[in-house]
Amino acid sequence: MKAYGVAGLEGTGLYVILFLTNDLMFTSRAGGAVAKLGAALKIAATETLLLDNLATAEPGSVVILDLNAPGVDPASVVPKLRAAGLPPRAILAYGPHVHEQRLAAAVAAGCDEVFSRGQFSGQMDAILAKWLAAPR
Repeated sequence: MKAYGVAGLEGTGLYVILFLTNDLMFTSRAGGAVAKLGAALKIAATETLLLDNLATAEPGSVVILDLNAPGVDPASVVPKLRAAGLPPRAILAYGPHVHEQRLAAAVAAGCDEVFSRGQFSGQMDAILAKWLAAPR
């Protein structure tokens, strides 16, 4: 797991974005966007790591699911996230626009917002700012 600005976050009240992906290039861009918003980014390569990270995160975390990452199944992970002791304030998902069924599956699973990769990449700052500004 790669973490951007998260060492010793427990009890700080700092917003944390939990990101399930294996795309290192995109995580670098996301890390910059999150840092500009005064939050921290935690990357998880598996569903298990994502759930472990959520268990230790501050209340009000936002989860991002990369639908193109191997093994990401919104129908499996979203209910687990919602049932967590400290459920996230939002679950966002994105994937290639040509994977319409995966995007639709994320909507059906209960993600708060679902984007094509291009939409998410182009509007990342505004999308994250919207969810970080929402009341905890």
